[in-house]
Amino acid sequence: MSKTSSEQQDQLNQLRSIIIGKKEPRQMVSDVVVEALHDREKKDGSVNRILQPIVEESVRHSVTHHSDRLVSSLYPLMGNLVRKYVTAFLADFLEKTNQLIENSLTIKGLKWRIKARQSGMGFAQYVASRTFVFRVEHVFLIHRETGLLLNAVDLHPAGDGSSNADLISSMLSAINDFVGDSFFENEDGLREQLQSVSTDNFKLLIKPGPSAIIVAAVTGNPSQHVSDQLQLTLEEVHSLYSDDLSSYEGDNKAFIATDNILRDCLLTKQREDGNSSSGAYAKGKKRKMPWFSIAIVFALLGLFIYKSVESYQESKLATRLMALDELPGVIVKTIEVNDKQDINIDVFRDPDAFSVEQWLIDRSFQPEHFNIRERLIVSKDPLLNRTKALRVLEAFPSIEVTWQSDQLILLGQIDFYQRQSLFEQLSSIGYVEGKNLIHRLAPPINVNELTDDPSVQQALFSNLVGRISAIQLNFPISQSELSPDLKETLAELYIHISQLNSIASTLNLDFGLIIMGTSDSSGNKTVNDKLSLKRANNAADYLHSLGLNKQNIYVTGLGQIDINTVKNTSRKVLFNVIHVRKNNKGQ
Repeated sequence: MSKTSSEQQDQLNQLRSIIIGKKEPRQMVSDVVVEALHDREKKDGSVNRILQPIVEESVRHSVTHHSDRLVSSLYPLMGNLVRKYVTAFLADFLEKTNQLIENSLTIKGLKWRIKARQSGMGFAQYVASRTFVFRVEHVFLIHRETGLLLNAVDLHPAGDGSSNADLISSMLSAINDFVGDSFFENEDGLREQLQSVSTDNFKLLIKPGPSAIIVAAVTGNPSQHVSDQLQLTLEEVHSLYSDDLSSYEGDNKAFIATDNILRDCLLTKQREDGNSSSGAYAKGKKRKMPWFSIAIVFALLGLFIYKSVESYQESKLATRLMALDELPGVIVKTIEVNDKQDINIDVFRDPDAFSVEQWLIDRSFQPEHFNIRERLIVSKDPLLNRTKALRVLEAFPSIEVTWQSDQLILLGQIDFYQRQSLFEQLSSIGYVEGKNLIHRLAPPINVNELTDDPSVQQALFSNLVGRISAIQLNFPISQSELSPDLKETLAELYIHISQLNSIASTLNLDFGLIIMGTSDSSGNKTVNDKLSLKRANNAADYLHSLGLNKQNIYVTGLGQIDINTVKNTSRKVLFNVIHVRKNNKGQ
């Protein structure tokens, strides 16, 4: 007979009560899940490996998709934490800065630097040892049986010091074993144990326990409070980690969380007497003023102001002296102002330039305070060149001098030989004919004053005509421009024409100058014809620039000269004078 559904349900309820009791499944799971997770994690660490990726993915998803909620939740907490951290950091920074300033700028600070160097300590470490009554720098937790380091904390952690801590742990264990093996047992039958070890820089306080040893590295003279704190911390470690210490086989993971417990041992007591170098106030006493430091600061400030004013004055004096460089023909190389009584001046100077010493006197300087070194140069300064040119022209009073920009213009009368000497002197200065020298110089000799005999005058006239006809200008191949030498020849020709003009007037003659350009037989005949004419025109233009009237000049180009003996050297300009007697109808 089949059972009804109500009977089946009753049977299931009875079976469930037999297996799991009267509690609900959720309540049973909640009672055991925490313990189960703890046991599993302690057994093989698998809970952390399983939960870590899940938690990380959950946090990443929350930050990515719900960052506004995360920020809203963390904002009140993070703001408070940031403010507290910044306040603590600034307070610590100001205190350390104050200590370093006070300890560095005092006689005591200088002595401490010497003592720190002699003891092989850093200055900051030595200051700390003198500033504090004591300070716990390092705390080590060591497994007693194996001597292995379980954990360590530092007052100022810097980098990974685990290797050094392991070395210290091994050495302490070896020393402790040596003491225990080498000396007698105490009254209770226990082996002797080290209580402290002193070094140049630290004092090591050692507190042994049944399963672990705690060691503190202290600078200064630790009080009993340090020893008591070490004992309390050691008892707390044994209470919380008793099973882990008993079953320890070299894995320190279980002791990572002892950091907070060990940090309770990092105690510090600052000096509070009147000799404290940390700048703390003694009870009932005023803070000492660092008069020595203040005096040094004011002395350095005064020295800085003095040097600044002195440097400014020297710079201002050097700037005034640099005006020497503006003198024509003077180039300043260096000016060294050691002080107002010792000034070195090194210059390049043209002999015709203004005297440096006189320049200093004119500006109220004392020449005896200056060491002047002059090296002579030839300056091409335009202003100085004018002075030199005027000095040269003082020997030629018949010449009128004018200036057009940088060009020198000479007008007047001078004989040929004086003219040659004048041009050589001007050329050495830098005034060259055709470049920056223009002249309208005529010979001063009036041949009419030499003789009144017409036959002599006629002979002189013929002689000058012969000289003019003998003058030839020779040109390079394919060239028509006048070189300086050709211009010099034309200037000599102009002097002859000027003399000829004076004699012709006495002899009642009219004359003209024929200028003929030629070319050689090489090249194109048409080109040569043009080239010969251009040579003649260039000569005529230059004579006109010297003062010869164009109405008395006739210019022609003869072209090629086809004479076998001279055809290759006939690149010339030739001159010829034609003259006729005047027709005086009034006589």
